[in-house]
Amino acid sequence: MSKSSSYIDEQRRQYSLYVMQMRAIPAASDGLKSAARRVLWTGRDGAKYKSSVLAASAVPLHPHATPEGAVNTLAARYGNNIPLLTPYGMFGTLLKPTDFGASRYTSVQISKFTKEVVFRDIEIVPMQENYDGTLLEPVHFLPLVPIALLNPSEGIAIGFATNILPRSLEDLIVLQLTHLSGAKDLKEPYPKFKPTAAPKPFLSVASKREETERGVAYYFEGSFEKIDATTIRINKLPYGLMHDKLLNKLDDLYEKGIILNYTDHSKDIIDIIVKFKKGELSSRTDDETLHLVGLAIRHIENLNVVDFTGKAILNTDPVAFIRLFTDWRLQWYVQRYERLRDLLQAELQRHYDVRIAIKHKASTTAAKCDSRAELKEWLDAIKIVNVDYIADLPVYRFTEEERLKNEEKIKEGETQLKVYLDLLSSEAKRRKVYISELEEVLKNYSKGLYKNE
Repeated sequence: MSKSSSYIDEQRRQYSLYVMQMRAIPAASDGLKSAARRVLWTGRDGAKYKSSVLAASAVPLHPHATPEGAVNTLAARYGNNIPLLTPYGMFGTLLKPTDFGASRYTSVQISKFTKEVVFRDIEIVPMQENYDGTLLEPVHFLPLVPIALLNPSEGIAIGFATNILPRSLEDLIVLQLTHLSGAKDLKEPYPKFKPTAAPKPFLSVASKREETERGVAYYFEGSFEKIDATTIRINKLPYGLMHDKLLNKLDDLYEKGIILNYTDHSKDIIDIIVKFKKGELSSRTDDETLHLVGLAIRHIENLNVVDFTGKAILNTDPVAFIRLFTDWRLQWYVQRYERLRDLLQAELQRHYDVRIAIKHKASTTAAKCDSRAELKEWLDAIKIVNVDYIADLPVYRFTEEERLKNEEKIKEGETQLKVYLDLLSSEAKRRKVYISELEEVLKNYSKGLYKNE
């Protein structure tokens, strides 16, 4: 058998990487696949969009197909711990989490959580050309928390697959804060799912974990209450068990003669009355009954993400990933303060130029100049840096009152500049800023909802 050429091998490698990056595997950086990232970027103005309009507006960035599926996933009420799009209209129910309305009838808007947590430092996100070089799009966002672990994600690429279970925002931030404080040992955050849309929000937490050949397995359990010796009421489903799957299980138990009948009253809550054959219920423990009716589920997590370089797959565990993400995100505070420093220095230079212009009585000289070119030549001679800016200022900007205002702005600016320079010189101080911002996010998040969401 002949070997494939190096060209073919390279093309295979490039295509495999393309599928991982663009379609199947979320990024370690912002926890998003390309379609979701493009949808969020397109809707970053915060306007309320028809779902179909937002999806269509993302097409210049996303050439594969209209990303309506990504819009639905980002806004799914019963599919996320915290939806990154605020949903308006039919975006799933407790009984049918993926029962989405037609995109022409639903609307979405960037959520407050996305604005404050995912879009933090949006001014410095790395950008790249879109597929045809006509627009720029983000390589990734710079969220404060590891979004990859917040909401569930799954996908299959060439040679790789991912199945990431959801964790609570509180658990993630607490572990980030613990890591930033210098702690060596972090307690693993068990998967936790708590959709915020239900009138009575329910919580599903993994009850245990075990190592398997295929990866780490987590177990989730629903719950029931005994009504009498032959009857139970199922009142909660475990994470990952759909309502219709449970009914199929009950139908199977009915066919086998284990249960006599069941009545489903579920709507906004799970409420299923199950009548057992005499002796069937009393002969089993509660745990055995739980397994019998299918309320015990096992999920194997495969935590594969596109690494922080965007060029390889990172296979990791939750604790290691939280450490890696937090250290990576902390590095970006340098770029934040370098940008703020540069903007402030440019602003200060304009104030310094005003000071020089006032000192040299620019208003008097301007009145004597025969042309703008002559004025600019004079301003350049007295060492003005922003010549056009000063030449365009009205005469009143060179009065004594304006001089006092200008001096106050210089004083404020120089004080703030020292703060930026101090932060740039100290990782410990940047770390404190990161800690305070994470604490603020945690403060704004309560009972499954982001403040004023």
